[in-house]
Amino acid sequence: MSTNGHAAGGKSFLFDAAFSPEIKQKHVFQQSIKPLVEACLKGYNATVLAYGQTGSGKTFTILGPSPDSILAEGNDTGVIPRAIRDLFNRLETTRKKCQLEQDVDFQKKKGEKPFEYEVRVQFLELYGEDVRDLLNISSGAKLVIRDGGGGVEPEVIGASEVKVHSAEEALLCLMRGTLRRVTGATAMNSESSRSHAIMTVIVEQTTVVRPGSGNSVTSDGSSNGKGKRSGLSSVKISGNTEIESKRSKFHFVDLAGSERQKRSQSKGQRLREGIDINKGLLVLGNVISALGDTKKRGKSFVPYRDSKLTRLLKGSLGGNHKTLMIACVSPSSANLAETLNCLRYANRAKNIQNNAIINLDAGSKLVAVLRTQGQSCDGRSTRFSLDTLKMLAKG
Repeated sequence: MSTNGHAAGGKSFLFDAAFSPEIKQKHVFQQSIKPLVEACLKGYNATVLAYGQTGSGKTFTILGPSPDSILAEGNDTGVIPRAIRDLFNRLETTRKKCQLEQDVDFQKKKGEKPFEYEVRVQFLELYGEDVRDLLNISSGAKLVIRDGGGGVEPEVIGASEVKVHSAEEALLCLMRGTLRRVTGATAMNSESSRSHAIMTVIVEQTTVVRPGSGNSVTSDGSSNGKGKRSGLSSVKISGNTEIESKRSKFHFVDLAGSERQKRSQSKGQRLREGIDINKGLLVLGNVISALGDTKKRGKSFVPYRDSKLTRLLKGSLGGNHKTLMIACVSPSSANLAETLNCLRYANRAKNIQNNAIINLDAGSKLVAVLRTQGQSCDGRSTRFSLDTLKMLAKG
């Protein structure tokens, strides 16, 4: 992976990539976001996090120039619409490949589809310290964050998950939620986001594999030879077929911009919103510092629970996610101080070590071990291993 050193005010910073203001959104997606879409469909969790001062282009990068542009395909289309379209294209490609590779008569006899998928979306807003459901704003129910056990990410109790059948349906949910998000005018940004927003895309895939077919098709569109499979969350054996299932999720996070009251000239409600925004970003910075300090890693307390934002992003920061932070900075010399703060913030985040793994449950791990043993033995032992698998699946 190429790295570039960037100097600002006598300081230098090292990042994975840097994009000039002239770079098109398509290039940003192809280089930085597309690999995460591929990883998500293989069974990994993924996160894209946009951070920067108010007016630096976070929402433009994530969504596009306006809510109306979400449904359009153009040069300025944001990374979320591009990622959602790419995701559905890959899923449909996988479905067609599975249909072609599976025996048609076998499908009719069993009455099973070789590949099925389900996509659901969730869109949350953190306004102050309140969690709001942007896809079901009229419910009026108070949303509560419940922390999971070891290795389980926190979840929002009562938040809706909308099942979508196409990229267009998912983008309509995104547009409706964006229009409901709280925005307001300040001296630095006429359409400043006054809340943090997290859109989550949940993908569940089921593949029916006929033993002896030799190949299975992964959801990134590639084939695994010799029956190799990736990203399993569960395996069930029924008769002469194996049903493989995997579940992953993709967080898209648009953080409200940090701001200084002296420059934003906010008053009243806008001032209170700015204070809440800065509080949340301060806690996020403390979490990043605790995780990114190589000397204190694993020894210092990580204050996830100091903010609802950091509680929801626990998996993305130091957890089971492949996470990308997009640091948006202003090219204006008048914003040099805020730019340096943003670069320091991102530089600390780069030192965080996540532990992203393909989501496997205990049963799938056992299946993988026994399948490997069966492939390394003779025919008799292989049959014994497969019979053992069937017994384990039933029991």
